[in-house]
Amino acid sequence: MPYQDVDEITSEPTRTPSGVERIFRRVFIEDWTLKLLSLVITVTLWLVVTAQNRPLTTHANVQLNFIRPQSLEISNDPPKTVDVTLVGSRNKLDRLSAPDLIATIDLTDQRPGERMIRLSERAQLSLPNGVRATAFSPTAIPVQLEPVIEKQVPVEPKIGGKPADGYEIYSTTANPGAVNVRGPAGHLSVLGKLPTETIWLAGQKEDFTAANVAIDISDVKVDVLDPAVNVQVVIGEQRIEKTFSNVPVVNQSGMNFTPRLATVTILGPASVLERLNSDGLKVVLNDALQPRVDVPSVAQGTVVLKSITPSKFNKSAK
Repeated sequence: MPYQDVDEITSEPTRTPSGVERIFRRVFIEDWTLKLLSLVITVTLWLVVTAQNRPLTTHANVQLNFIRPQSLEISNDPPKTVDVTLVGSRNKLDRLSAPDLIATIDLTDQRPGERMIRLSERAQLSLPNGVRATAFSPTAIPVQLEPVIEKQVPVEPKIGGKPADGYEIYSTTANPGAVNVRGPAGHLSVLGKLPTETIWLAGQKEDFTAANVAIDISDVKVDVLDPAVNVQVVIGEQRIEKTFSNVPVVNQSGMNFTPRLATVTILGPASVLERLNSDGLKVVLNDALQPRVDVPSVAQGTVVLKSITPSKFNKSAK
């Protein structure tokens, strides 16, 4: 068996890593799990930030605010809100607040008449940087502008409930009888009597005055400049109609006329009419032969003439 001399056994020396190898090992080999986790976190953050900054399209309900000329009023009812298409990053869109979603439409340069307002040209939105409006729906809205005028309108008291049994309302009188209102000319031209809020009788038997009764107007375009009135309510005994025949007819100037007797129908409280008869009544003609009825003092102010037959009287020869 051959032997090998000790001198013939050699060992190769361990090679020292180069600088490049050490850097590579430090970067890619050492603590690789921590570095992989850091890479994952970095990529995730980058994706989130990128998604937040990517332009998005959304829709928002925007309130319209009109600025009109001082002498004109919007007489129709344009929409109060419109749909607006907004483009911007998710981050900025999520931060939009209510004041950002108000569109101002300036009409101060417009004249009376009907106008079609294109929202893309007129609507001004105070949006943050990076957010813009690209479309409106509807794209245009009709606006009717009319001159603002003032007018006096009669007041009509509104009564609710009933007086006590055996009584009725004789009259309701507003003071003042007419109030001043302001609004678009077209609205005021068709405005009739203005009702008051309801005045409840609740079984009343006597006259009373309702103070500071509000005017009840449903037209939001019309402003009442005198918003309250006093209402005098006259209540009395329930009335009946009674007809009196053969009532004498007279003429104070001595003029001859025909006929000399008339039939008179009077409305009044039953207790008063029961005490009247034909002899207590008198039809008086003026020089134009227009009739009126005189009643005894006990009935004055409580009865109302309903009719006289005949309604006309003729001159006659002496």
